[in-house]
Amino acid sequence: MLEISPELKGLLARTKLVVLPEDYVVVYLPIGVQAIPGEWFRPATTRFAAVIQEPKLITMVVARRKWMRMQNMFEKCDVTGPYKVIHFDVKLSLVANGYMAAIGSVLTASNICALPLSSFKHDHIIVPKADLPRTVKVLRSLLDSCRKKPIRRIAKSNK
Repeated sequence: MLEISPELKGLLARTKLVVLPEDYVVVYLPIGVQAIPGEWFRPATTRFAAVIQEPKLITMVVARRKWMRMQNMFEKCDVTGPYKVIHFDVKLSLVANGYMAAIGSVLTASNICALPLSSFKHDHIIVPKADLPRTVKVLRSLLDSCRKKPIRRIAKSNK
């Protein structure tokens, strides 16, 4: 497993896992599709969404129920899912070195596929819904191990 620095261990120890209740889908759209109306992403109706544009592809992560209402807007798309979003509730900075590497390391060691997504202040992972219970168990184990205080051994004196 990855060596975890004391600073990173402290950050992981303060982390709370939040599993968003909605099922999500990952949608692949070709470049040149019509613009997605802003009202689809109002904070009052959207807990989590991500849109990533690359030179030849647009990837969108959106709640499955929302996708069901908006899918007719697009002639061509590929959809995969269902997925669950796990939000790491801890205040991060852009210099939090190794945070996602530690999470990725334990998930990889447990043969769990996850799609990491980061925002300015928080990290998230997207996992297949079927893998959610195992993923949460593995992540809780990591976080709990970071919360444990090391056992201090008292040296015996030879008097």
